[in-house]
Amino acid sequence: LCIMKFKSLEFSIDINPDKEIEELNVSFYSSFSFKIPLSEVRRIDKHFTVNPKDSHEVLFTINQDKAEKKFMFLIQRFMSDLKSKITGNKTIYIHENSKIPLQGLQFVGIVDKGTDMVEIKPLTTCPMNCSFCSVGEGLKTRKQVDFVVEEEYLVEELNNLLEFKKKQDKPGSNTKISVWINPHGEPLLYSRIIDLMQDVSNLDTVKDVHLITSGTLLNKYIIDKVSKIKKAKLSVSISAINEKTANKIMGVKSYNPKHVLDMIEYATNKSIEVIITPVYLNKINDDDIKQLITFSKKHKLKILIQKFCANKFGRNPIKETSWEDFTKTLKEWETEFGQNLIQIGNIGKSEQLPKPFKKADAVQAEIVCSGRYHRDKIVVAKDRCILIPNCKKDSGMVKVKITTAKFGMYMGSC
Repeated sequence: LCIMKFKSLEFSIDINPDKEIEELNVSFYSSFSFKIPLSEVRRIDKHFTVNPKDSHEVLFTINQDKAEKKFMFLIQRFMSDLKSKITGNKTIYIHENSKIPLQGLQFVGIVDKGTDMVEIKPLTTCPMNCSFCSVGEGLKTRKQVDFVVEEEYLVEELNNLLEFKKKQDKPGSNTKISVWINPHGEPLLYSRIIDLMQDVSNLDTVKDVHLITSGTLLNKYIIDKVSKIKKAKLSVSISAINEKTANKIMGVKSYNPKHVLDMIEYATNKSIEVIITPVYLNKINDDDIKQLITFSKKHKLKILIQKFCANKFGRNPIKETSWEDFTKTLKEWETEFGQNLIQIGNIGKSEQLPKPFKKADAVQAEIVCSGRYHRDKIVVAKDRCILIPNCKKDSGMVKVKITTAKFGMYMGSC
């Protein structure tokens, strides 16, 4: 008996006699999926089956090497049909052999702005539809393509970046980096999120690992796992306590603010540092923010109230208020609740990787895949990704003029 076990894949057999369809359903990182005709798998071994006790395992009765070679070929062949279970969007899998670097894009991979904080973004997709989402993600997103990154590849490339930073340290200094898991989406949709947090935490240069989540998918099992990761912290973006207001703000009727508060309290009792990060929407959730301040004070939690900032690529439910008015409101609440709400963090600096491009450079690059929209393309040159909006070519080499080169993220035209 040949047993093949996968960390990131789960399997089930779907037989529909009415439509005469037999398929092997493959769930990938829990939030993405594709199908393989069962007839294709039966050609490898007519006795093929999925382990009924472990959906991560498939069973063959033929030679191990032969089964692995042929089955992996099928997976690679049909993974081109990978889709998000949340949005239904075509999904691109970025892995070590995909020829897609993790540096250069804003929405996926690694974002390093030369500070002591580095963001990693393992996926795009979100089960909410937040009215204030600055990047327009969620159930009703207009974006047409989603992305998911191989866990091992993400950790390896992050480690390479941090080792570079460490080597650039001045003698006697010992820079530690905070890593923020801050995707364009919900990180708890990434089935290997605990693996990711643990593996990042194990890196010597890492100071702490922050998971930024809406909290709606938190449960006691996940929190128990997170509590065992010494460097882990939770940043929960709950913006309303009143259920009606919360559903309006989050864009879905299923959102349960009480569950999120219960999970925050449970995590606190597990000695996890939790930061509450509500977005203040003037005249929409004023009372809710006040209740969250009271909640944070009761449970001795840090609360960082975020100012809503309008974004032409996001959702904008209200007119943006000025920073002066926002600060004035926070000062009034500080007086009312006797709690410090205006907090200015000390952001340290760290060395960035060399920047291979500057604005107006002309470079030859290879098209590797679509961007978030089918009309956009991601191209690669000098081990960096460059996003080209409205690219007319679908494949091959293109001459790119760099139009944006900021913080190691690049856009161009061709």
